[in-house]
Amino acid sequence: MFKKGSYFYYAMANGMFYYSWGTFACIISVYLAGVGCSATEISLITSAAPLFAMVSQPVCGMLADKFKSPKIVGIICMILCAISGMLFAYSHHFLFLFLFNGLTQGFLNGTTALSDRLATGAPYPFGTIRMWGSILYAIACQVAGLVYDYVSPLANYYIFAVAVLLTVLGFYQMHDVQPVEKENVEKFTLKQLFSSLLKNKSFVMFVFIYILFQGPTSANGVYMPLLIKELGGTTAMVGTTLLLSTMFELPTVLLSDRIMKYVSYKQLMIFSSILSIVRFAWYATCPDPSMIMYMFFFQGLTSIVFILVAVKIIIDIVDERFVNSAYGLSSMLAKGLSALIFQMISGSIIDHIQGQQAYFVVYGVYAISIGVALLLAFRFQMPKRKENV
Repeated sequence: MFKKGSYFYYAMANGMFYYSWGTFACIISVYLAGVGCSATEISLITSAAPLFAMVSQPVCGMLADKFKSPKIVGIICMILCAISGMLFAYSHHFLFLFLFNGLTQGFLNGTTALSDRLATGAPYPFGTIRMWGSILYAIACQVAGLVYDYVSPLANYYIFAVAVLLTVLGFYQMHDVQPVEKENVEKFTLKQLFSSLLKNKSFVMFVFIYILFQGPTSANGVYMPLLIKELGGTTAMVGTTLLLSTMFELPTVLLSDRIMKYVSYKQLMIFSSILSIVRFAWYATCPDPSMIMYMFFFQGLTSIVFILVAVKIIIDIVDERFVNSAYGLSSMLAKGLSALIFQMISGSIIDHIQGQQAYFVVYGVYAISIGVALLLAFRFQMPKRKENV
């Protein structure tokens, strides 16, 4: 069981990796509010995660290719992650909170692909390894809320550091994998890439839809915990909401391939948008916090479905040579730039209006944005030869 390369170490590394991430990130907005940050400052500090990820993800990948060892690069990244995470815990100045949050989540983002690469190179099914990540991330959300309420906010960061070190141990006991050497890969210039993508009307329209959908969805991850607290809920309730939401993503992911055989990508995109509008319109009414918690299933039926569909759509509408670049570019604009803009807008609204009325406006803006995405989704057309229905 504890032999080098055993299933135990692959499961432990994947599970502890996502457990550490959940502990650090799931209630970060509540933590920042607790140390006296304003909503605008919270939006800026949390925006460091997608900004640093834009750099860390390609850099970690290039280093793994250069040194031909995802395992060594992953171990170094996680050790640095533990250091920056603890520095974040003991920081109170805005600049250091921004920097250490960005570095910590940057290292986590950069390690994600390396962790998956090590797992796919294992002699065990990838799904049976990756599921531990989803399960323990969900558990981390609940535990983090309880620890925050009943032990201390700082205790979560010691738990985070322990989980990171267990991840390092798991990586160390895995078998390393050699990056695949690709032969006869057709090279292209940036000019060819952008010329192809900008002339692709389906891709351009999809990027606009993705930006309008993902920006509010990402910002909601920051402000929903604050909404629950504003309405009188506890941090433990925030954790329970995130636990249930994350657990409900599992059957959605597992059933996604089967569902996409019978329902078109366009219809799933429309379905996700409509449910998201309903979800955010409901949040805008500032209901009892328990009623927000009971809507946990919307997470799996909205954002996760949309993200899964996004991958499939880009594969089908973009020239095969440019698929990876197109997905990276669309993710950067939707999960990075758009998330940053909506977080900044939300923080500014909450600081200037304050109280429950501020969240009415914030979630009204989210609903309107996705409403525009829905209108564009109705006009979106997949190439007939590649439509999946």
